[in-house]
Amino acid sequence: MLKKNNRGLSLDRTQLKLIAIISMVIDHTAWGFVDFYSPLGQFLHVCGRLTIPIMCFFIAEGFRKTHDLRQYIYRMIAYASISSIPFYVFFHNEYGYRQNIIFDYLLGLLMLTILESDRLKKWQKAALTVLLFAVSIAVGGWIITPELFILSFYYGRTFAEKAKWFILADLATVLFLVVAIILNQKYHFSHYDWVWWDKFYLLGFMLALPLLRAYNGERGRDIIGKSFFYIFYPAHFLVLSGIRIVLVDEVNLYYLYLGIHVITLLATMAMFFRVLTGRPNKGQNAISFFFMSAAIYILGFIIEIMGTTSQGYFLACVIQYFGEFMMMAAVLMFISEASRVRVPWFVFVIHIVISMYLMYGLLRTRSTGFFYSYIGVYATDHMVRPDLVHSTGFFLTIGYFALICLEVIGVGVYTVRTGSVLEKKRVRMIFWAMFFCWAPYLVTLTGITDGFEIPAVGFLLAGVCLYECLFTYGMLDSVTLASENALDKAREGVLVLDDRYRVSFQNAIVESILGSIPLNTDARQIERIKDILDGRLNRVELNDRIYDLKIEELKKGRYTQGYMIWFLDVTEHVADLKHMSDLALHDPLTGLFNRAHFKELVDEDIEQGRRGCFLMMDMDNFKQVNDRYGHQRGDSILKSLAEILSKYPEEEVYSCRVGGDEFCVYLRNTISRNEVTNVINNVTSSFGRTFRAEDTIKTTLSIGAVANDLSDRLMSCSEMYSVADDRLYAAKKSGKNTYRF
Repeated sequence: MLKKNNRGLSLDRTQLKLIAIISMVIDHTAWGFVDFYSPLGQFLHVCGRLTIPIMCFFIAEGFRKTHDLRQYIYRMIAYASISSIPFYVFFHNEYGYRQNIIFDYLLGLLMLTILESDRLKKWQKAALTVLLFAVSIAVGGWIITPELFILSFYYGRTFAEKAKWFILADLATVLFLVVAIILNQKYHFSHYDWVWWDKFYLLGFMLALPLLRAYNGERGRDIIGKSFFYIFYPAHFLVLSGIRIVLVDEVNLYYLYLGIHVITLLATMAMFFRVLTGRPNKGQNAISFFFMSAAIYILGFIIEIMGTTSQGYFLACVIQYFGEFMMMAAVLMFISEASRVRVPWFVFVIHIVISMYLMYGLLRTRSTGFFYSYIGVYATDHMVRPDLVHSTGFFLTIGYFALICLEVIGVGVYTVRTGSVLEKKRVRMIFWAMFFCWAPYLVTLTGITDGFEIPAVGFLLAGVCLYECLFTYGMLDSVTLASENALDKAREGVLVLDDRYRVSFQNAIVESILGSIPLNTDARQIERIKDILDGRLNRVELNDRIYDLKIEELKKGRYTQGYMIWFLDVTEHVADLKHMSDLALHDPLTGLFNRAHFKELVDEDIEQGRRGCFLMMDMDNFKQVNDRYGHQRGDSILKSLAEILSKYPEEEVYSCRVGGDEFCVYLRNTISRNEVTNVINNVTSSFGRTFRAEDTIKTTLSIGAVANDLSDRLMSCSEMYSVADDRLYAAKKSGKNTYRF
């Protein structure tokens, strides 16, 4: 329903697209059944001008809002390709080699992509845009007009500005055509026999502006789907062509037979493009191969239907058998992927060799009679048909196809007996596909079709079954689901491999660690991943982050369908462990070793027979500093001494805070009086320079030292502590700020 608001008429996107569809049907109905120069014809064509502006407007809107521009372009390419045949079927006498309107929309979309690209330079943008305009002039249906409309709607900042540029583009189109028609009447450079005033109906494009002005920006009820217009576009051409055949042309079996195969080819191409643009998964390559092969086969059949000579029929046979050989290989490949039963690679090599031999025999059959001993034609009431006499190669081919069917059945039976429920469903759909492939031939043998073969319909139904198997029963569910839900935005890295170690998915974390790895790459060819799989690498570091590696099997039933490698961020965990370890071994205030760990290290040196010198340090006047300046100043003095002691490497010195203002130092492998005295003097002088000028009470160091150099038995840490403590007491008693050694 149309809605009213405070601004007046309000239309959402769905309503505008429905108006565009109705306008398009009116316009094309007029082209097919109404005299162009009649008042009714002119009126209907003016009404039909609403479609192009509306769709150009939504092309500009779609470019601005799409989340996946690449997929948007791919869809437009697919729709333009699929629409080309129905367009020519309906307009073959009018447009000749020119393309359908979706091709023009595609050119406009490509122009926006080029002009808005951050990677292209200005001269590159200009050159590519001119090239696209040239393509539009050469083969476009409307010669740059839709492209100008799209650019006007995209770059206009306000609706008034969009409308201004749109109107100028429309007027320029009409003026150009009027001038071109007048010149053509004099110089005859075009085969179109138009009169100068018959293009004024194109001013009807402007009637779409009030409707677009009423657009409220809302999506509306999704009753037709975002792709309905592009699907309806080729379909309505086929319907109108059929009506025209019934009402205007002579209805005969030839048109019906040809129409069935054209529709079948379009449907096959549509599914082929749908599979190509779907999410990558294990069965995608096999089913794409099947649809491509089926399209080749059906094209061969269309050539056969339209042919009138034995040479034409021979070409059709070559194309048909080429497509059929590929289809049979695709079915075998597909069931192998679907059932998780690996067919050895040499089996496919054997099939390739046999197919090449039979195709060679077919190509040589006109001179050898290997495949057909006779190729001729005969006429019926409705059409010319091939007259073939089968020979050895034909029967060998039938036997070869039967062999492939037996292989497929064998793999399927094995899966039904041993596979999971999901795998059994897939195999059942593949068996139905096999049935539909051969059912039309069986129907032909009964004579019901009067000798007319319709295997293309069977192949289409087979393709539907395989399509259902791929998208409904999810080929390789575990890997697909893992890829879709694999913490793409999480802190953990995820790398998914299939059962043949080919890369199926990687998120941004993995790309930052290993670099971007193309899909389907054999991970075992990448050294770091191979080390992970072999267990030689279980931790990686990147940009101060630490990742632990974990490999997880992805199973469906008894079958391993792939592997997931987790890159678990353990940076904080490792830091916490290190912090806890530091707390256990170090003094929390100064960072030096605590008493227990210091004793452990010194005793370990003594057990290894290393001699050294033990120093015990105590701060003089420290209590007075704490009382006058506070504990914060006292802690600062303790840290200052710790910083001085920390400058000595652990290979030479062990330092610890025993508690309070008492420190211990062990000079490793040092017993020389001169060396020990130098260390003591360096520490005391550096410590004396740490005080501020305003400090009236200064702390000094009293030190007791003992050399651990007894020849018969080295003292333990506790024994040295006791001796050094006596020396320290003697130093303090003698006046502080001194040492005893």
